[in-house]
Amino acid sequence: MNENLIEIIKQYLKIETNYAVIMNGSYGIGKTYFFKNSLSPAITEISIPRDEQKKYIPIHISLFGINSVEEVQTQIFFALYPILKNKGLKLAAGIGKSIIRGIAQINRLGDIDKYIADIDVNANEWINYDEIVLCFDDLDRKSDNLNIKDILGFINTLVENHGAKILIIANEKTLQNDEDYTSELREKVIGVSIQFNPDIDSVYDLIIKDRYSSASKIYFNFLEENKAPIIDIIKKNENNLRNLIFFLEHFKVIFYPLVNLFETDVDFKVSKQEKLKIVLSFTLAISIEYKVGNLNSTNFETIQRLNEFSLHGLDMLLSKKTGTEKKDKKSYSDIFKEKYYSKDNYFYLDSIFMYIIGQSAFEIENLKRELNKLFVVENGNIPDTQKTLNSLGYFNCLELDDKNYRKTTNKMLDYVDQGKYQLVEYPTAFHFATRFNNLLGFNIDKLKIRFKKGIDKGKSNYKFDNHLHFRLVLDENTEFKDDLSEIMKYCINANKNVERANVKKNILELEQLFENDFENFLITTRDTHGSFRFSPFWLDISLHKVYKVINQLSNIQLTELAFYFQDRYRINIYEKLYPEKDFLIDLKNKINSPQKRKVKNLRNASLDFLIKHLDESINNFPSQQ
Repeated sequence: MNENLIEIIKQYLKIETNYAVIMNGSYGIGKTYFFKNSLSPAITEISIPRDEQKKYIPIHISLFGINSVEEVQTQIFFALYPILKNKGLKLAAGIGKSIIRGIAQINRLGDIDKYIADIDVNANEWINYDEIVLCFDDLDRKSDNLNIKDILGFINTLVENHGAKILIIANEKTLQNDEDYTSELREKVIGVSIQFNPDIDSVYDLIIKDRYSSASKIYFNFLEENKAPIIDIIKKNENNLRNLIFFLEHFKVIFYPLVNLFETDVDFKVSKQEKLKIVLSFTLAISIEYKVGNLNSTNFETIQRLNEFSLHGLDMLLSKKTGTEKKDKKSYSDIFKEKYYSKDNYFYLDSIFMYIIGQSAFEIENLKRELNKLFVVENGNIPDTQKTLNSLGYFNCLELDDKNYRKTTNKMLDYVDQGKYQLVEYPTAFHFATRFNNLLGFNIDKLKIRFKKGIDKGKSNYKFDNHLHFRLVLDENTEFKDDLSEIMKYCINANKNVERANVKKNILELEQLFENDFENFLITTRDTHGSFRFSPFWLDISLHKVYKVINQLSNIQLTELAFYFQDRYRINIYEKLYPEKDFLIDLKNKINSPQKRKVKNLRNASLDFLIKHLDESINNFPSQQ
């Protein structure tokens, strides 16, 4: 890896010099990693010119946040201190004097004079500058308090007066923003400038071997097998290795629970490789975009609503456009898809997205639910409906001849007639039937009627999809856009019908719970993660039934119900609960109506307690409600 760069440094170390060498490159591309893991070991094998028995000692000093030259001198001594202490060596007088101000600041190392050589000490027991290669890293990230003239002046003293070998690691584009970093100053101190171009393939191999080959063997093997797509994305993002490491560590959290699920769930294991590919691609894209700052709170929704299937991708490639049309400035969604999904369909995975941006911990069950929606499995196999749809997908359809293309499309439409697809799939099927300028010559109006009948027929098979309106996104360039939009709206309405049916079923179950198991009713409707805590379900339960149950509750349970209402309708009531104000008023009047409420007893005292909390709850609603 970068053998040429290593050779340049070797030649620099073998000759007399009075200048420093700078290794220039962008942030995060592995300059420091290269020095520590490749260049530094090579330096330790090089003999110093005056004594073949002695080898160079590489010293790495980070200038990140350094405020003064004295702090630099202190860092040099700290770096040398373990060597001096372990080998019983001393600093030669010259090197000691050059960092004496920094040494004077050190109090916790004991008597430091014993580490500085007198002129009478045997030279073999000295460490001098001609034995050290000083690497000053992060020059471009020093503190504003440290003037660039001062630090380069110090470096110039070392190279001119002490013959020191010095390597500077920096991003010169940033340094050039400093008005004190003049060409004259640079030329005085720096003799050779080397552009660092990382060998990403080799660095990738080193990183995953160092981090995962021993402790995470399965993960290591997966990263080796999927090296090509990962490296491709890293190269598209300026070879930034910090972004790579950010991805690797976060993907590891997702990878192991996912692999474990494949081993324990037979149905989920179906289409294992396709699922892994989707998860890998999405995690890689979101990790990189978030780490570099392209993805932030201003455009989160762009990624969340990016259409899962590109209805126009292949059509655009095969269209007869001349390319002379005026091109608008690319949106972030266009850039994102071009960079990460130019050849593959995009699938949004909320469980991974929220984890990467730090909004929630990763939960494998959430990812499982999302993948199960994308990959329908029946009895351990992918149903023929899915296989048919997949064979017509991009770019699989191009592998069919005209006869089989028509045959497969008609087979898909037979499944549409039977209502065999999920609601999210019907728009895809409609597009597959009409694309390429209605290649198969269908009557579009009749085809829409056919699809609607099929959607109606399959209503008993549909599961409510809370994200359907986000998943069905139209691109302006899609063929038969208005007709496809009509099918999408029909699917969205069918989804709402499923939701209403679910609500009715849930309300019926809730009524039965209220009548038969009051304590569990309170637990269920108080659950902040459940569907009832923030939905106005009381409006769907008969007031007569509620009053009947209240009459059957014990006095203690009436008190519990009072506290329940108090908790549900605190100040700043959730807006969706506003309609329940009328229910509370009707319930209060219903309880207060009987004559027997005038009798003074424990029962009425308990009911009075309930009425008091109903009044307080009613008063917490906004006045216009």
